[in-house]
Amino acid sequence: MYAVHRRSFSAISASVARARATPCVAQTLVRRIPCRHFVLPYRKIVESTGIIDTSDDEGLLYFDNLAPLQYNLWDLQHLVTRFILREDTSSTLQYIKEKAIPPNLPIEVEQIIPRGKEGGAIVKFRKNGQISDDEIENQIQAYLQENGVKPWFNPLRPIRSFVIKGVPWIEDLHRFPSSRLRVEFEGPDVDQETLYFYFRRYGLIRDITPPSSTSKDLPRYAIIQFVSVRGAAIARTCLYGVITKNATKLHIHYEPTIQKHIFRDWFFNHPRIVIPALAALIAGVTVIVFDPIRTWFIKQKITKRYSLSNNPIVKWIRTATVSTIDAIISTGSFGRFGLSKQVQSDLQIAFSDRRDSIEQLKILLNETPETFIVVQGPRGSGKAELVRDHAIKDYPNTLIIDCQKLIEARSDAAFIKEISGQLGYFPVFPWMNNISAFVDLIVQGIIGQKAGFSESVDSQFKNMLENAATAIKEIAIDNQKRTMKSAAVGAAVDEDVYETNPSARPAIVIDHYLYRADKNEAMYRALAEWASVLVMSKVAQVVFITDDVGYAKVLQDAIPTQVFNTITVGDATPDVARKFVLSQILAVTGEREEDVPESTLKDLDEALEPLGGRMTDLLTLVRRITMGESNKRAAVDMIRQSASEIIKRFLRTGDNKSWTSEQAWIIVKSLAKDEDIRYNELLLNPLFKNGQDVIAALEHAELITILERDGRPYKIKAGRPIYRAACQRLVNDKGLAATLEISTCTAISGLLATSIVKNEEELARLSQIGASKSVDVSERMKYLADDIRAKQAKISEYDKLMDKQKKVLGTEY
Repeated sequence: MYAVHRRSFSAISASVARARATPCVAQTLVRRIPCRHFVLPYRKIVESTGIIDTSDDEGLLYFDNLAPLQYNLWDLQHLVTRFILREDTSSTLQYIKEKAIPPNLPIEVEQIIPRGKEGGAIVKFRKNGQISDDEIENQIQAYLQENGVKPWFNPLRPIRSFVIKGVPWIEDLHRFPSSRLRVEFEGPDVDQETLYFYFRRYGLIRDITPPSSTSKDLPRYAIIQFVSVRGAAIARTCLYGVITKNATKLHIHYEPTIQKHIFRDWFFNHPRIVIPALAALIAGVTVIVFDPIRTWFIKQKITKRYSLSNNPIVKWIRTATVSTIDAIISTGSFGRFGLSKQVQSDLQIAFSDRRDSIEQLKILLNETPETFIVVQGPRGSGKAELVRDHAIKDYPNTLIIDCQKLIEARSDAAFIKEISGQLGYFPVFPWMNNISAFVDLIVQGIIGQKAGFSESVDSQFKNMLENAATAIKEIAIDNQKRTMKSAAVGAAVDEDVYETNPSARPAIVIDHYLYRADKNEAMYRALAEWASVLVMSKVAQVVFITDDVGYAKVLQDAIPTQVFNTITVGDATPDVARKFVLSQILAVTGEREEDVPESTLKDLDEALEPLGGRMTDLLTLVRRITMGESNKRAAVDMIRQSASEIIKRFLRTGDNKSWTSEQAWIIVKSLAKDEDIRYNELLLNPLFKNGQDVIAALEHAELITILERDGRPYKIKAGRPIYRAACQRLVNDKGLAATLEISTCTAISGLLATSIVKNEEELARLSQIGASKSVDVSERMKYLADDIRAKQAKISEYDKLMDKQKKVLGTEY
């Protein structure tokens, strides 16, 4: 391992023997010989006996603090040790002869053995006169102290030298210096006083632990704890193999200060403490390392600062490509199967009657946020397009969260992946959920409790929202700094920070809010609470787009003291719907409106009449007509599909429905007869007694729409304009109508029969009371008898109606 000279030591011995002819000449010659000639072949000693042989006139000196100590196998200081005490250099060894040994000391240096682990070297010398080992040691120590010899790597500790009293063991085992020494006794036990006498001169001793009197383990040993590691290293080198006064030979070894595998043993012995602490440590490291990265990616998602879509070169390529494709589509034979740029621009027609709503929304976005902005309307009315393509189209910083895609995620991993993509939350590891849950299950089986490695989807979702809130706040502050050109603006965020620059706030759009809310209520509540934090801290405007008329119940819990800014989006007017459909069709066919026959326009008006102004239905009609269907055929097919949808969703009985098919049929008949239904009149129907919840469920399912006035419901309309035509089609289906009429009459007759039974039971009790003549109950009995008579008459009428409908079933399919 350490320095050994490549030349044979026999040549060195011969040179020294010739120099001994004259002592003074010998000293001069010795000092002129390069020190590397005196380096003992260390590897030979280790591989042979590990012992340095000495004669009677020879001795050994140990010089300490020549190199750093090596505390373990991977100690980097060992590289310095190898550089200082390597075998192909003599600088350090020459330094020992010139700086550490007095010139007039009557000894001759014969060999030098580096001790890399101890950071020193053993010097073998021969005496040239009558001088004791103690005198040699005293003179060298005095010389070192007088000259203040200190190494460059440890200038605060001088080099020390001691005469070796024992027989040092030269080994290359993986035993590294320690402040604890294990002193084994080959012979009788040595008391503490004797051990202190031998060891104290090499360094301060903290404690001496004698061998146990009851222990029978061999060999017997004592533990000596030094204050410093170097003191223990010197003691081991100088006293190894020494024989004490009581004829006991000492074998000295390093005792590790830290017990082997102490951390591993403690880990396995205390899993209830270690595993939760490890989980907390992993979570902390994850937050420290990944959260800043994720926040940065969310900011880029909102600002689109490094997005290719904002690159001028990409914009030019896209513009050139799209214009070329539009030209090909508009002139090619396949133009009827696509929508050109002109067709896309005609979508503006559909929103021409909604300019007030768009302007109102833009004004609200430029105000200081104090509450939510809610855009509510039936499904397919164009709410999302109004917000995204018009209100926030030119807004600099926007973030859109689509709740429909989150709800439709089929697994927890898919949900995490979807929300992280919408927020720009990266990096994310959804596959770790299953692994963490499996590890948590194993740990629970071992220690009886969960370690916390796994994290629920709800908590992960909330953590993502917290990161997004941090990114949104930073964006708002950065925009304000950039606008105000003042670094002091971001020092504190209060209510008045963004008053001067409302556009500094990002706009957050939460689309399809409360879509299938019964599937994941926790997600919608978390979104509402997160949005309330953004609004109340005035760092962002939040816009909710929802079909659900009961949105206030959920949002009110997040901001209970504020009134929402609500924008209601309805269907397009007949004139706007006609212009939109006609412009779409003409743009695809390439015709002009003047060239369209009057009969075709009349057919189009007849087709649009039952469809109303619902945007999704208008687009479906355009697609059917451009695919080659006639106007009437397209409208009739759409009405037929809507009728089938009503049958499947509302008129068929099911376990998970909040209404019965008979209740749905009552509404279908009423909508087929009249355009709207009186809310309170519907509640008078026997099937809708206390039926407010049923009506609300049908509205939530989009069969109907409830209109309010002065804070109360007063009118019911079809959920979609086309549903009224579909209801008329269902009523005209004699077979279906007869079946449902029979079912409805049966249900109502059952309710009347139940009421008659209760009246009869009361009459029986009253007759007993009347027989006693204690109370006059004749008026009550007369009322019950008249009520029974009237209800029985109604049952008879329903029976006649059922007989009539049964005859219809005999002739109709």
